Amino acid sequence: MAKIIGKHSDITYLISILNDNIDDSIEIARKELKSYGQVIDYPVKTSSVREGTIKSLASLKRLFTSKMLIEKVFFLDAHLVLLSVLWPFYCPSNIKQLGVVYLLGPEKIIQNSVVKYFVGKFLQRKEVVLFLRTDELMLDWQKAFPRAQIKCLPSLEIPPDEAPIMAKENSLNEIRLGILGQIRLGKGLEWIVPIFKNNSSLGQLTVAGAFSHAAAQKSLSFLKDFDGFEEKFLSESELLHLASEQDYLLMLYDDWDERMEGAVMFLAARVNRPVIVYDKGWCGRMVNKYENGMFAPLGPDDFSLFVKALPLPDSEEYEALLRGVLAFKNAHTGKSIRKAFLDVI
Repeated sequence: MAKIIGKHSDITYLISILNDNIDDSIEIARKELKSYGQVIDYPVKTSSVREGTIKSLASLKRLFTSKMLIEKVFFLDAHLVLLSVLWPFYCPSNIKQLGVVYLLGPEKIIQNSVVKYFVGKFLQRKEVVLFLRTDELMLDWQKAFPRAQIKCLPSLEIPPDEAPIMAKENSLNEIRLGILGQIRLGKGLEWIVPIFKNNSSLGQLTVAGAFSHAAAQKSLSFLKDFDGFEEKFLSESELLHLASEQDYLLMLYDDWDERMEGAVMFLAARVNRPVIVYDKGWCGRMVNKYENGMFAPLGPDDFSLFVKALPLPDSEEYEALLRGVLAFKNAHTGKSIRKAFLDVI
C-alpha cells in the first residue's frame, strides 16, 4: 500500500508489534516503511484484532492530542463492531474521513439487532467510509446499510513495477496442476487428491504449504500418503517459484465466501499462469471478463474428464489463456490501478 501511495511526509503509519518483540524481518519492513512516511508502532500482547483495535485507538488518541493535524484515518485491520462502539469517544471534530477496510459480508452484523444498531449508527457518521475488496461484497453491504458511504477498494495484490517472473517450461509430457499456500479444509483436497492418486495418467498434482491449524492437519492426514504433497511454510519467493512450475493453479474452494477475491489469482498473474475456478462469485467474474482461466464442473463427478480436456502448454488455446492472464495483470497493476486506489481513498 505504501508503495502505491508513494513517499509523503504528511502520512503516519501506525503498526502493532506483537509482544514488543522485533525480529529482523519486522525491522527490515519497518525501515522500508519509514522511507514512505512517519512510522509509529505500539506493542500488543496477542494477535487479537480486538486488542489491536483498542491499542491503535489509544495511539490515535495521543496523536489527536498532540500538535499534529490529522484529517484522514485509514484502518486496514480493525474490529468493526468494537470500532463502531468506541469511535465516537475518540473522534476529534476536524477529522474529514475515517476509512475502514472490511473483508466479509454483512450477514453476521445484521443478524444481531444490537450489533446492527451500533454498526449502522457508526456507518451513518459523515466522516466514515466502509471499504470492501470486491464489487460483490460492496453491493451486499449497500443493500444492508443503504444510508452509509460504502465503496470498493481496488486491489493492490500485485507489487508495482515488479519485473516479469518467467514461468518454467513444462519438460514433462503431462499437465501440472498446483494447490499452493495455506493447507486447510474447504479447498477441495478431500476429493481432488484421491482422483489424482488413483489415476496417475491425469497429470501431476502438487499440494504445498503449511497447515492452517492442528485440526486441519488431523482432518487432512491422508495427504501424508500423497507423493505430490510437501508440507512447509512457503516464503513469497518459494511460492512464486513453485507456482511458476505449474501449468494451472487450482482455486476450487468448497468452503469459501465466493464474493471475496482470491489471492491465488493474483499469484497466478505474477507467474503468468492460468487458474481453474468455479463459474461463480468474484473468481467467476474475473475469468469471464479476462479469460485468464478455465471453469471446472461443480463437484467431482466430471472432474477427471475436465482435466483430460485442459489445453496443454504450447497449444493455441493455452496461449489464449496466457493473453487473458496478461490482461488481468495489466488491469490490476501500474498507473491505472494506483490512480483508482488514490481516487477512492
